[in-house]
Amino acid sequence: MRLGGALAFLFWCACGIAALPLAGLFTLISALGVTGARSALFDSFAGAGVPQQVLRLGLMPQVVLFGWAVTMVVLTVARARIALLVLPWLLVLWLATTGYSQFAIRDAIAPDGADLGAFAALMPGLLAQAAGVAAFFGYFREGVRPQSFYRR
Repeated sequence: MRLGGALAFLFWCACGIAALPLAGLFTLISALGVTGARSALFDSFAGAGVPQQVLRLGLMPQVVLFGWAVTMVVLTVARARIALLVLPWLLVLWLATTGYSQFAIRDAIAPDGADLGAFAALMPGLLAQAAGVAAFFGYFREGVRPQSFYRR
């Protein structure tokens, strides 16, 4: 079976998710040089201040999503059967990471720490993300196209 339908859409989205951070990194290197880019990145993340903490927490889900995207691209190009198992669980890892990061950011920026109301404000978005991950999980577990594509 050929790559098509929703699986092709997911594949091309993963290609974009994987390419964008790499393009940004190469742009930074071309503008500042390797030493300047390294210095800019390390200086941005260094320190115990709230801005640096929020930056680190905000990038954690992006790193996990980048890992998922690269894995999706590689396993899809290879038509590896293990994709049916690995890709949904990587998105579950992303969901857990993004949930933790969102709560931790809210806690870091609140003057007295986050209260129950602050956490309640995050729940609709997290539930929507969980629904998307559950749909992806179900599609890879029971969908005809992924089952036939990765199992050849």
